[in-house]
Amino acid sequence: MNLDRAVDRLREARLRQGLSQEAVAERIGTTQSAVARLESGRTDPRLSTLVRYAEAVGADLEVGLAAEPWSLDRTAADIRRSLEAGDPNDALRHVVQFLDDVARADPASAARSMRLEPETTGDRRWDALLGGIAEYAGRRARIPVPGWATAPGRFLHRFWFVVEDLIGRPSPGLAAMSFASAPPELANRGVFLDRSSLESV
Repeated sequence: MNLDRAVDRLREARLRQGLSQEAVAERIGTTQSAVARLESGRTDPRLSTLVRYAEAVGADLEVGLAAEPWSLDRTAADIRRSLEAGDPNDALRHVVQFLDDVARADPASAARSMRLEPETTGDRRWDALLGGIAEYAGRRARIPVPGWATAPGRFLHRFWFVVEDLIGRPSPGLAAMSFASAPPELANRGVFLDRSSLESV
C-alpha cells in the first residue's frame, strides 16, 4: 500500500460523498484538525485510523504485501515469457540476474524476494530449477529457505541437463560436467547446471 496514494484516494472518496472533514472526524471520533493533518500527509497514521476513515467515507481499504521489484515471482514471469519466445538462454539470464540481486541485497530484502511462491513458468523443469534457486540463494544469503521450495512439484522424476536445452542438442560431455559441478540444491531436484552458469560474466 502506497500510503500517500491511499490517503489521496480516501480524501477523494470523502469529497465524492460530499462529506466535510468535520463530518468524517465526528464519524471516526477525532477532530477536524486531525483529519486535516492526515489528509495533508503531515502525520504517519495507524492502519486502524485509515480503516476507520475508509468506513466513514464508504470506501474499501485494501492492504497487501508488495514483492521486491526483483522477486523470484517476477523472475518466473520473465522466464515464462522467454520460454514462450523460444529463448532458454534468455530465461537463464533472468535466473542469473535474480541471483545477482540477492547477492547485493540485505537479508530481509532477500527473504522478501522469495517469500511468495512463483507462478508456474509453464515448464516443470524450470519450476524445479526455481525451487532449487530459492534454496541455493537462501543458503548463500543465510536466510531460511521458503517452504514452497520443497513442495513435490519442485522436484523432477527424470534428470534434466539444462545445458542441452541452452545449446539445442545433446552434449554428453557438457552434461557430464554439469552432473559433476551442479550445486546440490539443484542436483537434489534432478536439475543439473554447472555452478559457473549461475554467475555473471
